[in-house]
Amino acid sequence: MRKKIVFWLLFAAIMSLSFKISQDRSLSMRFVDEEDHITIASFINKNLKLYQEIQSNHQPIVYYASATLQKLIQPDNIFMLVRRHRQAMFFYGAFWSLLIAWRFRTVGLIFVMFFEFLKYYLFGNLWLMESFAVYPSVYLLGISLKIWLENFQPKIPEWIFLGFSSFLIIFNLVPLWPWLATIWFLILIKVKQKIILPGLTLLIITIIFFNPTHSFKDWFIRTIYNNFVYAIPDLSPFKQPTDYLKIIFFPFLAFFNFKSLQAQFIALFFTGYLIALIKKPKLIIIYPLLALINNRVLSPSMVYYQGFHLLPWLGLLIFSFGYSLKTIKYRFLFIWVIWAGILMLNKNMPYFWKTNPTEEYYINYSYFDDLNWAIKTINSNSAKTRAAIFSNEILIQWNNGSFPATKQVVYYPWEKKIPDLKKDYDKVFNLTNPNLPEFIYGPTDKELAQAKYKLLKRDGKETELLIRNDIFQNISQEQWHILASRRFSP
Repeated sequence: MRKKIVFWLLFAAIMSLSFKISQDRSLSMRFVDEEDHITIASFINKNLKLYQEIQSNHQPIVYYASATLQKLIQPDNIFMLVRRHRQAMFFYGAFWSLLIAWRFRTVGLIFVMFFEFLKYYLFGNLWLMESFAVYPSVYLLGISLKIWLENFQPKIPEWIFLGFSSFLIIFNLVPLWPWLATIWFLILIKVKQKIILPGLTLLIITIIFFNPTHSFKDWFIRTIYNNFVYAIPDLSPFKQPTDYLKIIFFPFLAFFNFKSLQAQFIALFFTGYLIALIKKPKLIIIYPLLALINNRVLSPSMVYYQGFHLLPWLGLLIFSFGYSLKTIKYRFLFIWVIWAGILMLNKNMPYFWKTNPTEEYYINYSYFDDLNWAIKTINSNSAKTRAAIFSNEILIQWNNGSFPATKQVVYYPWEKKIPDLKKDYDKVFNLTNPNLPEFIYGPTDKELAQAKYKLLKRDGKETELLIRNDIFQNISQEQWHILASRRFSP
């Protein structure tokens, strides 16, 4: 009983500290992927069909989860919008952390203790597909290890839950599909017909999910076909044959990146796994699974914008480390306790950061919040308008009274290769088009901008917000007076 109390007190302390960090970091590190998810979700709430009327190469769960959250919280501004999403992501992670700690006990607690603090280096607190997928992946790996190595037989409720976990992985991250298929293939070898139940659960949830939201065909074209034909060739990190070797031997690279705190932690986790592997060779099954789940990051030292794809891999490595420690005798564990303690006390750990959310908002979001507000103010007397945001500041488009000018909300360079999107773009942004978008933000065709638009000014200097001439001329004196309260002028 005393051990249980200590266990849950430690869990509560970890999550409390993580919550404080998440609150402090709730307006830090703007990221276009997160803003894409939130902004497109707002258009879903305006009854636009994802994939059919809105272009995205991302999986759907992250959008529908945001759309639901926005309906529930009804944020008034970008400050509350971003803050509430990151708070919701914390509670999503807290639920899974509680479940993993309860289900896997000490191994689960070890995962929570390290992952809850290291995730901030990989944007694990942001509204991203990786943040949604990492926890069900860890849970699935944990049960799989018990099945393979301990002859564990899940009961019916757990089989159903594994099917649900697989659904969350499939419709969050396509790059995890090979890993997921391998996991279930290995389970099939072990338990054979018993995977019918999770498979049926996955099928039923998928049918229910697709039926009222979007068509399977549109989803497949946008998120599978377009990714493999257009996005991956442009965005793939694999530029030479040796890059593939980096993926295969990825955790070993951590021993050569000791200037990076993240790489030092990876070296800690991987060393524990290697030592356990000597005593229990069956643990070798973990290594190829780790290689499969990371197919986009080539260096263990990569963090933030360059490294966020590594989040699921890191979660699985930490869990594998905790699982491996069960094989190591207690008298040798002090080596990892001391090593981990030294790293956890490093001054660069998130709980030592000093962050002011208000200051972070001002630096990261206030300017774009003002532009969003300006469009909303100008739209107050207008019929349905359209806006195109050509830079990566797409939160300007969030709930400002305008709709996307084309199917695209974000204009990535690789999307120009997609025939229907290029045709749509060329038709809309053409001098001969009698119905050009009312608003454009960011770099665009100079001839088009000079002939058809005027730039809104702020503090006497031109912004990048272009307003179509007729809309600009119809801005009333009352509206200009309101706009002047945030230093906007003709």
